[in-house]
Amino acid sequence: MPLRGERLAMAVDAIEVGRRLADRAGLVLARAEDGAVSYVACDPVEQVSALDPEPALPRSATAYGEVPRWFGLLPYECLRGLEGDEHLDLRAAPQVSSPLWLRYEAVVRIGENVEIIAESAESAGRLAALLERPPQTREVSLSLRSSIELPAQHAERVRRALSEIERGNVYEVNLARRFELNVSGSALDLLAAFEREGTMPHAMALEWQGLSVVAVSPELCLRLDADGALLTSPIKGTRPRHPDPLEDARLAAELDADPKERAELTMIIDVERNDFGRVAELGSVYLSEAPHVVALPGLFHRVASVAARVSPKLTRTQLLCAVLPSGSVTGAPKRRAMQLIAELEPHRRGLYTGAVGFIRRDGGLELKMAIRTLSVRNGVGHYFAGGGIVADSIPEREVEETLWKAERLQSLVGSPGLFR
Repeated sequence: MPLRGERLAMAVDAIEVGRRLADRAGLVLARAEDGAVSYVACDPVEQVSALDPEPALPRSATAYGEVPRWFGLLPYECLRGLEGDEHLDLRAAPQVSSPLWLRYEAVVRIGENVEIIAESAESAGRLAALLERPPQTREVSLSLRSSIELPAQHAERVRRALSEIERGNVYEVNLARRFELNVSGSALDLLAAFEREGTMPHAMALEWQGLSVVAVSPELCLRLDADGALLTSPIKGTRPRHPDPLEDARLAAELDADPKERAELTMIIDVERNDFGRVAELGSVYLSEAPHVVALPGLFHRVASVAARVSPKLTRTQLLCAVLPSGSVTGAPKRRAMQLIAELEPHRRGLYTGAVGFIRRDGGLELKMAIRTLSVRNGVGHYFAGGGIVADSIPEREVEETLWKAERLQSLVGSPGLFR
């Protein structure tokens, strides 16, 4: 049974805790509970590439059950079966295409204090000794590569999607454009740079065998509790924040009243309800939180929450196959929307619009939507930004929305004009 290590006498700052482990393999930081708690770990003891890395791990209440046992990535690419076996994709392979799960024997929990949760006194002691070292920081540098996609190309993509909507082939489709960058710096230091204006509720950073992933996600993709409770919180609708409080409030009110944004979220709520209905106990699916505007660093979003309950016999693999990739980042109907994404987007998504997160020691899981996510291999970074296209979408405004969602990236590059 996991044991709780003694509280550590250090600042309650997950980034600084992680920087003490900067040179360790598999360093990971994940925020949970809407950012109120963070977890840091290093030196994984096992790696698995399956949707569920430990099918025998039961869902059951246990001491410290909320603490992660596995941290991992579930790329969009590994969950494209809905498109049909006949689909042949000739686009270049993405940076990430298979699931990646890493198991850790000891995890640092950073909440009101800093403490170690570990499977043995030995693993707790090893981690505690590493945390006595001084923090290490690597300089972060980002610059655009010459292959940036032009805004006009995304606008044309939106127009083609609108023609599909007009024909009745799809009601909504999420389309994205990719920014390619030269990147240096660790995943942890990149996360710190992205979070300069404030922490994000579902952020995560992971570094493993040449791959760096930084997600400053605002969206809960999926949470499964040990008692079978399910939750997803889709986001649709975006406006930039403004330093003037009056203008800031006006933008929030404009977002809340916009009929296009309201329709977009309503359709995705129906998709999420349908996906939950495939695995949930009869009559248990409901809207647990009505659509509303949330204020996050840099952006406003409209969000809602759909909840359900599943049978104890349902496996995590069955659940993941039923609900991923999320309708929030594909569209409606989901199958045709995914086919259209493959037809219209010039680059395979890789991790983007998949999920990142962890499986807890109680057998539950918490997955964050892999949006506002940078993946890096061999110094080359990929960052996608997109949005939902519905009948009254305006191509030029959809292009502008991708820039809002890449605003933090633009600020780190230092030359925002290059994105236009």
